[in-house]
Amino acid sequence: MSSPIDSSVKITKPFSSDTDKEKEELLQDADLYRDKLEGQWEGLKSEATQYGKQALVIGGVMATTFLVMNALLPKVKKKKEIVWEPEEPVIKTKVTKVKTQSAVGQAVQSLAWTLAVGWARQKLKHLIEDERKTE
Repeated sequence: MSSPIDSSVKITKPFSSDTDKEKEELLQDADLYRDKLEGQWEGLKSEATQYGKQALVIGGVMATTFLVMNALLPKVKKKKEIVWEPEEPVIKTKVTKVKTQSAVGQAVQSLAWTLAVGWARQKLKHLIEDERKTE
């Protein structure tokens, strides 16, 4: 009932091939991809930092311009008067200007806004050009 063993068939162990070599190749590939991802991540971080700094500078210029204009321009004061009549109270509002704005003040305001908006436009233009170059 027993049959003779065929000598032409070799019996091998499962997974008997050299897996250490394949493991090393896979680890090298993983290191290569990790290095590429880290390089891209560093590039993204540096670009985000650069754009953030430029946005802060532009925002600071706009805020400074706003504060300077508020300091230089005259204020408008509102006075409220309550007048009592026999039947019902009436609230009247008077708007009085403290002083009128001179032609020099208007010219300075116009010049400051023109410079601030022009500078912001140039910064935005440079940002767009830089982004197109990187793509």
